Amino acid sequence: MSIDEQEVFSLIHRAVALHELQPSRFTGRVATWAEHAERRYGDAINPVMTYVENGPHRVSWIYHEGVDWRSGERFAVYHLVCDCIAGVEGNSPRECVDSILGCGAVLRALQKRAAFVDHTYRTCEILAALRDPETGDFEQPNTFHKFAVQTIANVLELDVRHPDEWPANLISGEHRVSVLSTLFQLHPEVVKWYGRMLEESGVIEDFDGEILKLRPEALAA
Repeated sequence: MSIDEQEVFSLIHRAVALHELQPSRFTGRVATWAEHAERRYGDAINPVMTYVENGPHRVSWIYHEGVDWRSGERFAVYHLVCDCIAGVEGNSPRECVDSILGCGAVLRALQKRAAFVDHTYRTCEILAALRDPETGDFEQPNTFHKFAVQTIANVLELDVRHPDEWPANLISGEHRVSVLSTLFQLHPEVVKWYGRMLEESGVIEDFDGEILKLRPEALAA
């Protein structure tokens, strides 16, 4: 299952108020799921921050460590969880993330976090200063494209080095075009174009048009 790019993109510019996420609101069904995973599988689950909106869903960025009950492989990752996750069988982080992709609360939390990241690093402010208002996104000057491509690479590196800071992704180690388009306030097709540039330059692994993963060699460099 994948995120609907147009649905995420449609949320752009809607984040008027920026709310600091609260690390102490890890309660309800999502906390019950975590307690079950800890008891049954021996997982270690620590909430980093939680987004709460008016409604039944809490969305939390967590540190999740354990052994996958299906494959037997050990994992230690950060990823999103939501109250929707209560019905998930097993403890696989990938299955957990896939199960909540269609949740509106998750999409809104991603959009809010993207706005917070943008507010922190002034990404869109700098892009606006570099933008030629007379042309479209693809026809912007090289300085605009170079900054955007380098900033995407920087976001991917930030995630690898400091995943606890949650740079608006679903699971540590990867970023999705749909969410990056919200972070940069650019159409997904433009972000895909940048993704192909990063793939050609060897910064990211094989790009499938949706998920960007930093190459270990790029991090070492």
